[in-house]
Amino acid sequence: MSDDKKVIETSEAQIAVHWQEEEYIHPPPDFVGQANLTDPSIFERFSLDNFPDYYTEFAELLTWYKYWDEVLDTSDAPCWKWFKGGKLNASYNCIDRHLDQYKNKTAIHFVPELEEEAVHHVTYQELYVRVNEMAALLKDTAGLKRGDRVTIHMPMSAELPITMLACARLGVIHSVVFGGFSSSACADRIIDSNSRVLITMDAYYRAGKLLNHKTVDDEACQLA
Repeated sequence: MSDDKKVIETSEAQIAVHWQEEEYIHPPPDFVGQANLTDPSIFERFSLDNFPDYYTEFAELLTWYKYWDEVLDTSDAPCWKWFKGGKLNASYNCIDRHLDQYKNKTAIHFVPELEEEAVHHVTYQELYVRVNEMAALLKDTAGLKRGDRVTIHMPMSAELPITMLACARLGVIHSVVFGGFSSSACADRIIDSNSRVLITMDAYYRAGKLLNHKTVDDEACQLA
């Protein structure tokens, strides 16, 4: 640094003097009125004094096959177990329990990359059917069962969440690999997760180009 330049150090106390000059912009009443956190009792309900039991308020929003025996088990820290003993199905909670009221409501909006392709609107009823079809395929064709592991290497598509929900329906553990990863990167994740099956798709569009995706995953399977 040249001699004609001086370094001026500013203490925290000097900075704090200017804090009171800050201007606070408060939200208008109509905006505050539509907020989700309008109940002042939430601070008491979710205070540290009520930890971890306050999480049951949100757990009760889900459908459980069996309620938990303990909200939080810290006996094997840092591998904490939440809602120990409880049983639920994520796929059921995402789809089935909404059918009575929302079966004709759109559950998934998928916008394809190609502008000339129509936007896909999948209703809850259609999602229910497609997820069950995929789950049956995984069970009957691949022989997958609860506790098995699979790797999903797919691009952004409506089939991606359908596949994930199908795995959850069966109790199959799925590892999603970014669709743009190479065959070697995908193979590493297949090995790390000890997956039995790799779920992919033949091709997809990216940046206007049709990419052969299956050749990448054929090589990934060979490497794994």
